[in-house]
Amino acid sequence: MPESPFVRLLPWIRSQFPQVDHLRDGRWRIYLDNAAGTLVPQSVADAMAEAALWANPQPSRTWPAGPETLAEHRRTRALLADFLNAAEGDALYFSESATACLYKLREALEPRWDAGDNVVVTDCDHFANISPWEWRARWEVRRVRMASDGHLDLEDLARRVEPTTRVVAFTLASNGLGTLLDARGAVRIVRERAPEAVVVIDAVHGAPHVAIDVQALGADALVFSTYKLFGPMGGVLWMNPRLSGLLAPYRVDPHGDPETLLEWGSLDNVAVSGTRAALEYLERLGERLEPQAVGQLVEYPRRRRRFKVALSAILVYEAELSRQVLQGLREIDRVTLFGVADPDRVAERVPTFAFEAAGLSPGNLERRLWEVAGLQVAAGNHYSGAILRGLGRESLTRASFAHYNTLEDAATLLRAIAEVS
Repeated sequence: MPESPFVRLLPWIRSQFPQVDHLRDGRWRIYLDNAAGTLVPQSVADAMAEAALWANPQPSRTWPAGPETLAEHRRTRALLADFLNAAEGDALYFSESATACLYKLREALEPRWDAGDNVVVTDCDHFANISPWEWRARWEVRRVRMASDGHLDLEDLARRVEPTTRVVAFTLASNGLGTLLDARGAVRIVRERAPEAVVVIDAVHGAPHVAIDVQALGADALVFSTYKLFGPMGGVLWMNPRLSGLLAPYRVDPHGDPETLLEWGSLDNVAVSGTRAALEYLERLGERLEPQAVGQLVEYPRRRRRFKVALSAILVYEAELSRQVLQGLREIDRVTLFGVADPDRVAERVPTFAFEAAGLSPGNLERRLWEVAGLQVAAGNHYSGAILRGLGRESLTRASFAHYNTLEDAATLLRAIAEVS
């Protein structure tokens, strides 16, 4: 089989990430903890260093660094809008994390709710999109079941949503299991049963793997983490204009303009510039892949199309990584994989794998994979305690790939699991 254009680009992709195959001391490693935070390209580190030196603390000053900093903020917001296919008039806010974004959104919506209302969350989510809605709740919190493979039980969702539902919060992709949820199907159910409910999507785990189109999803708000999208620590909240009339945000008085309404205090200019550079890296990737995408995704303007081309190609390539891992795990005794396990169903997942080996605790399995093969995987609850409760586990080992990982990385993981198990 001839190499795909994406595979031919892998040497260039990997060259953008100086730490892709070694630690600072030079030791070789394979990084498979991408679900906890991706690596960053050199261009992101350079942009952050530049901002630390030259960005103005406040963008409103008249001397040169002030307008330059304001332009950087707006440039980054424009890139985010293109990345998400946001409509004109949509809001984009920066915050410390996706979790912080959702707490701010909850506080801004809360004054409109009373004890007779309800909020619907799911057992498929990680806690960033559960805890904010449960915290100090004076309303009923309803939980939608997770199917055994990590999918959302849409029939259970339909039973729990009704006209008194104020928010329905769910995830685009499972942070714990890698399952891709039927987000559009969930939105349709909510719109049919509770037209006024606010639909909030957690795209933290989806953003580095799938092309997001907020207009097509039909939600009201969406969050993701920039540090899981090849950028610095931070979070982004997108909202459609429908929400603006519903918000009563906690804020300092100067933050009354729509552009900064849900941003508390001064922005982190270093993180903003790093986010801009991460998005530009993805745009460059899309530009290099454009010749192979003639006639595809033509409904998007040029820059938006480059983002969609890049993420669509990433999804296809990562499906091959998933297929190899799923096929290999089937052949290893004493290892249990959770989530979608059929190689023929790779379209229902991203390359994040939660598993256990009989006789080894998750922590010991993490340690042994590092000792045997230099594999950096993670043991714990992965911010996904609701998922683990549903599986009857307190902790699992998780290997999570990104688009700079290779099929040889997947083969090394399989050989090491077979050896230590």
